Amino acid sequence: MRLIIEARLEGGETSETEATIVAVVERKDRSVADLGLTLAEGRALLAEVQSLPVSEQTAGWMESQLACHRCGSTLAHKDARSLGHGNRTVVARR
Repeated sequence: MRLIIEARLEGGETSETEATIVAVVERKDRSVADLGLTLAEGRALLAEVQSLPVSEQTAGWMESQLACHRCGSTLAHKDARSLGHGNRTVVARR
């Protein structure tokens, strides 16, 4: 048996929703001992699910910091670094 868990983020600037595979759980035999998720599988699933909105929110916030809120002119940034969160990367301007 194979359980595939997907997540979609909706409500952003784009109307496209892309499904992201969050976890794949495989069980070879159907014994009572293998019912549900193990603690390690549950923790990995929770970490992956939490990283999806955090990455999107961080990218959205960084995008909002590119221009001055009062006059709209482009702000100068002295540096850009990649920030890793889970298995996702966001470019952070400083």
